[in-house]
Amino acid sequence: MRKQASHQSEEADVNITPLLDIVFILLIFFIVTATFLREKGIDVRTPEDTPPDDIVIPPPALLLAVQEDGFVRVNNVRVIDPASVKPVVQEFVAREPQGVVLVSASPESESGVAVQVMDQAQDGGAGAVSLALQKERE
Repeated sequence: MRKQASHQSEEADVNITPLLDIVFILLIFFIVTATFLREKGIDVRTPEDTPPDDIVIPPPALLLAVQEDGFVRVNNVRVIDPASVKPVVQEFVAREPQGVVLVSASPESESGVAVQVMDQAQDGGAGAVSLALQKERE
């Protein structure tokens, strides 16, 4: 009888150490040679980042309210005729050169009165004249 040669099964070992060495060398190479660009984008400033603006003080205002009956109420204090708005505005402009004139017309008032008051205000030397419509009463 013949004896069979007994071979022990040899397990194949794969040595990955050189492979890991090469991977780490390539990783270091790519990190060192990479160029990082800082791209310019939109500069976003949140409200916390921006310094507070100077306090803006609104200019003094002269309120001329055109009433339903055609008369004009000055700063809700006195009532005058629409034809006598010019001296009131001239006095206001002399006191407050940077002041503005606000004309507030009632919805029931005639439009011609509001236009006359605005014209008188501009003739009186007002730099800025604004027109607003009063709210209707419910």
